[in-house]
Amino acid sequence: MADDQIKKKDGTVITGQVTKVSGQQVFVSSRTANGGTAVVPYYLSDIQSVVMTPPAEAAIAADAAPATIAATLDPLVKQYAGLPADWVIDAMARLAEAYDALGKQDRVDAIYNQIDQLYPGSPYQILAAAGKAKLSLQHGKIDEAIATLTPLITKANQNLAPSPSEGRLYANAFLVYGEALEAQKKLPQALEAYLTVKTMFYQNPTLVEQASQLANKLRQQNPDLGID
Repeated sequence: MADDQIKKKDGTVITGQVTKVSGQQVFVSSRTANGGTAVVPYYLSDIQSVVMTPPAEAAIAADAAPATIAATLDPLVKQYAGLPADWVIDAMARLAEAYDALGKQDRVDAIYNQIDQLYPGSPYQILAAAGKAKLSLQHGKIDEAIATLTPLITKANQNLAPSPSEGRLYANAFLVYGEALEAQKKLPQALEAYLTVKTMFYQNPTLVEQASQLANKLRQQNPDLGID
């Protein structure tokens, strides 16, 4: 297996295998000079980013049964929650959606609150807000979804040079925002939200494809639709 890359805030890079997150520390297994291995803990507060190959279980199909998704992703989230890696946040969001489908609202709330607690002030909170808004929209609470997303959309529109990570996260917010605007019959604004994913926050090809499909469907249903 290729080594994971753990970049600390002081610029140093640690290589090894991230084994787990526990408390406020991430544990990394590294090779020693004599050919053995040693597991060393590092404080999460000292770590800027982590690049690692996600476990195979994280790639569980989106159309798998919610119970299967929950059973697969829950152990991964418990093992790695708090790690500043995109795949961990994606797994947490998918786990929340699975629990919502299973009617376990307390688990849903706990996961999004966990994101807020573990990643304070980070772009990952964008995904938590987008996830909450998506669930509000699915439950017919359109105004609630819009209220959750509006501060994010305002901030995103002021970010003229988003990082790749920020772009992926903002794309989630704009997709849900577009769907909420559609539900409010604000079609030009909805189309603009979808097109923003394609032109500004295009770092995730899957989300760009979703935005393209939603924009095309909206235009097909409303041939004269344009952006104000």
